[in-house]
This record gives sequence, C-alpha cells and structure tokens, in this order.
Amino acid sequence: MNKMIVVVGSENKAKIRATQMGFDLAFKEKCEVTVVGVKANSLVSDQPMSDSECIVGAINRAKEALSKCPDAEYGIGMEGGVHNIKEPIDRWYECGWIAVVKKGEPDSNVGVASTARFELPPKVIYEIVENKKELAQIMDELTNKSDVRSNEGAMGIYTNSILHRDHIYSHGLIFALSRFISPKELW
Repeated sequence: MNKMIVVVGSENKAKIRATQMGFDLAFKEKCEVTVVGVKANSLVSDQPMSDSECIVGAINRAKEALSKCPDAEYGIGMEGGVHNIKEPIDRWYECGWIAVVKKGEPDSNVGVASTARFELPPKVIYEIVENKKELAQIMDELTNKSDVRSNEGAMGIYTNSILHRDHIYSHGLIFALSRFISPKELW
C-alpha cells in the first residue's frame, strides 16, 4: 500500500488526531497516512474574534507546515475562534476553520471549511472580550482541568462529552479536502 505524509501546523494533540481521523476516512482505500505536527505561526491574534481572522490563521499555518516538511503531500492548518452574530439575535459562537494546501498546487487552490458552530455562554464571552482571555484558558479554569484544548475542547465540555474537538474538526477537514478528493469536473 502507498504511504502519504500529512503535516499539521500545530502540536496540539486534538488537531493531530482530527487530521489522522479525516485522512484515514478520505484515503483508507488508497494509502497509509502518517500525520505529523509541527509548530507553525498563525500570524493572527491568540484569540481570533472573527471567521476571517480564523481563515487567515488556518491558511498561514497550513502553508508554513508544508514548507517545514518537504516529504508531506498536504499541509493542514486549523484555527479556532469566536464570532459574534448580531442578527436576528445577538450571540457569540465558536467554531474552527480548516485550511488544506496540497504540495505542488497553486496558492489559490486552498481548501477551506469550518466545523459546526456552537453558542458560548455570556460569562465565557465576558472573559474573552473584557478580560482578553483565550477560550482555552477559560475552559481550563471553569473545569479545573489542564489542557482542555488538546483533549475534548470546549466542544466536548459544552456537549457533555458527546462530541469532542478531534471528531468535529475531522468533519471540517473532510469538507476542506473536498476540492482535492471529489471529481475534478465538479470544480
């Protein structure tokens, strides 16, 4: 069986697991996938506050990751953040954005997709907006756990462990991969 290396622009265990899960599903019949994580800069704020900022961060991570791992076929960037949707009701949501860059493809051919969104409670948003804390720090404080972001994530906390971050991010990754795995004539 052929082998493929995929590099994630993060050392976060949940993001690495999500990438392995997504690529295993997408390429299970074709090749054996090895996923590695490398430190990559998002070049956005530590707590992104919009979809646009998350997308930029994910693309930056994917490109830097691929540049650091010449044997990789794909570079993956994942950036979580919060977004305020004012209409019809003023609420804040969290989701992750995923970017996929394929080796040898033009810069314009980047797969981008998001995870599902979920609402964050007002007390969490207060800490993010007023006290400039990251969601990860708040989750650790609220749960008395360490490194929630690399485990179940806020997604797991707020779904009572029904859905974990790696699982949800793997779905977003598959959508971001769609331009590379679906028939070319569809694009």
